[in-house]
Amino acid sequence: MRKNCTCLKLLAKEDKMHHLSCKQLEKIIDKITSIFTAIESARPRGESGILALCSLHQCMEKCKLLLHHCSESSKLYLAINGERIIWRCERIRYSLEVCLNQLQDMVEPKLATQISHIIDYIKTVVFTMDSSDKEARKVLLTLLQHDREASSFADLEELKAFKFAAFRLQITSPMALLIEKQSIKDLLSKIGDTDPAAKKILNYLLYLVKKYGESMEGEEPITISNYESNEHPKGDDDVSIQSSDTNSVDYVTDSSTEDGSSKIIHNESERFKSRDSVTDDVTNLFVFEKLSVLPWGLRCKVVEDVINELNDDDESRSFIPTSYIKPVFKFLKVAHRLCDSRAKRNGAKLLLMLLNECRNEVPSLPKEAMHYLYLFLDSEIIEEALPILELLSCHQHYSSEIVSSGVPSFLLQLIKNSNREHHNFALRILCNLSAHTDLGDHLVCLGFIQHLVPFLDDRILSAYCVKIFRNLCTVEEVAAQLIEDENCIESIREILDQGGKDEEQDNALHILLCLCHQHEQLREVLMQESIVSSLVDISQNGSSEGKLISIKLLQFLKNDQERFIADVCQNTNI
Repeated sequence: MRKNCTCLKLLAKEDKMHHLSCKQLEKIIDKITSIFTAIESARPRGESGILALCSLHQCMEKCKLLLHHCSESSKLYLAINGERIIWRCERIRYSLEVCLNQLQDMVEPKLATQISHIIDYIKTVVFTMDSSDKEARKVLLTLLQHDREASSFADLEELKAFKFAAFRLQITSPMALLIEKQSIKDLLSKIGDTDPAAKKILNYLLYLVKKYGESMEGEEPITISNYESNEHPKGDDDVSIQSSDTNSVDYVTDSSTEDGSSKIIHNESERFKSRDSVTDDVTNLFVFEKLSVLPWGLRCKVVEDVINELNDDDESRSFIPTSYIKPVFKFLKVAHRLCDSRAKRNGAKLLLMLLNECRNEVPSLPKEAMHYLYLFLDSEIIEEALPILELLSCHQHYSSEIVSSGVPSFLLQLIKNSNREHHNFALRILCNLSAHTDLGDHLVCLGFIQHLVPFLDDRILSAYCVKIFRNLCTVEEVAAQLIEDENCIESIREILDQGGKDEEQDNALHILLCLCHQHEQLREVLMQESIVSSLVDISQNGSSEGKLISIKLLQFLKNDQERFIADVCQNTNI
């Protein structure tokens, strides 16, 4: 039977699930395949070139496996996991783009231009679910959410849902039903006992095909409007979970108030307890799209479940939709208003996960985001709020908002306290902000400089402090305070003496060069033998940037010394 079914699959392989996304992937692979031999022949130089070429080949193989999966796997199961398929497409697309970007710099110009055109094309590709797949997914997920109690009413609901999904996915002929049944069995055999949730779903889908498959013969197609008139009287925006017990009160999501309480919550806890756990892992992201209309207790559970799912599946985390950021922030606002510490902490954790996966894009946050973030900093979830603030401070788009919201004042308080982990976050955030905005005046007014100088003697945190001073030393008031603080110049001298990281050393040299140009009195300090010796050593053994700056400083000091000697000779008539 397995062999016969495989032949049937091969005959039907053009009838892919997620046709639109597969077509886009095929176009990308075709374009890369057309120049892959040329890339191999170019022999990209060095170990990095070989690794990039191997990575490209692996990405292409993953792409082909996904196309094969969409061609031969169970259509019902693929529909339910539609969002995850889109994420996998996005992940492959991004990986291909990274590999091609690396190889572009390792080949001759003509081939590099061809690679560039493919990269430009890849960036324009958008992966979306086919409308038929999306409609089938919605119906199947709703069916999975129903309580499954044996009754004629429940059987009728199942039959209608299955027939609608089967028509949308073109599982109507005896051959298609046979292929679908065997595809489900193949998946069950493949996963074994490694994924209990998926196993339950697949067993349920197999039950549907066996029970209702024969009823498909000779049936007229069911339209979405006809199906929804029977199944979804409340419309597209409702996520209804209806009991087959006609004596109980239905839970309808649009009865929820803003704070999450519900006008109709009879039998709510019993209803959700009785829902089969088979849907938990699959439907959480689906339910997440309707998060704000759920009762507060269920909202909290969904957020926790999503966090657990993403922690267990790093690959899926990379491509969760950024559109979920605003629902999460809205959840955080309600949690803050309700003084629900656990919900606030989980909301902040999930928000950080989402923001971390925005790559280099500027994440879209509500207008009042910085106001609430400031409130979260001064609360029991400061440990979760600080990483969010650090991430946002990397984006110039948000840096000015962070400064204007009063965050620098709060960071000063963190620097003054004794919590070393808070010191670490505060300095990293200031380091990011100083690269994007003119913080000099703010830091001077708040008295930051005198509190930052002691960190120059901290072997771990000094690098952040030096970077902040480098970013701001062109501001006259900041430069003046650095010059006046003897400990500051002495600490910078010790950084040069001790060697350490090249970047930290280069930043220290930048500070000295900038201050020398602004204040003559510093030149006498730099003429000390220990500093000159360090400059000479860096000019010979430092980084390329460090060598250049140290030579400039030495030349500067040499010219200054020659002028000094000439002035002395003139004054003494030598």
